[in-house]
Amino acid sequence: MEYSIAIMFMSSIEDGKLLVLSTDTDGQTENGKWILGLGRREENAVWLRYDSFASRDHAQIIHDGTAWTLKDCDSKNGTYIENGRDDDVRVSGTVPLGIGQLFRVGRTWFRLQSSE
Repeated sequence: MEYSIAIMFMSSIEDGKLLVLSTDTDGQTENGKWILGLGRREENAVWLRYDSFASRDHAQIIHDGTAWTLKDCDSKNGTYIENGRDDDVRVSGTVPLGIGQLFRVGRTWFRLQSSE
């Protein structure tokens, strides 16, 4: 089955940039899960070339056919979910990620959006 998702840069030099990613051209599929890498490595689906606080392979967004999750890949500076208060929650392992959710990789904020 084909999936697509949009990821909006909410900060950094690329603030406002919208990436529309699809299973046909982006990321990889393993065991029925679509995996999108985020980090400084150019081969990632979301390349963070301007964020020196991002690891080469910092985090992954995973779709299992029904839900989205966010996984920190043992990054040095962490991956965070915005919780609507002053303190953000550091991701440990894998956490649910909903459409409209704000999250941070290194120093770059993103929002997961529907691609439609």
